[in-house]
Amino acid sequence: MTRDVTDNFNIVPEPGRECCDFCTAEPTHRLYACRNFMWLKHAMFAHESVGAWAACEECARLVDEGKWSELAERALSAFKWIHGCTADEEPYFRERFREIHQLFQEHMITEA
Repeated sequence: MTRDVTDNFNIVPEPGRECCDFCTAEPTHRLYACRNFMWLKHAMFAHESVGAWAACEECARLVDEGKWSELAERALSAFKWIHGCTADEEPYFRERFREIHQLFQEHMITEA
């Protein structure tokens, strides 16, 4: 049974408090080793991911099973709950989550 992301995510993550890097749920369940990476969306601003990514139990399951589309939908659901967005904006944010998850997948350090 899949639990709704809104059951346990943190609306405003507090400094020093661990939450899922995919959906902001608490508690975290697993850490994924990941090489640092950057992505650009604007000429002036670069975004950077440094180090391991934390995942709640549900997001860890989706990562482990390679269910990247479902992971993007879960992240989008949490984003909409926290920040809100219109139906017209959903495709834009869905694609951003897919992009970042693709980069995460490419840079994830897997056990040999």
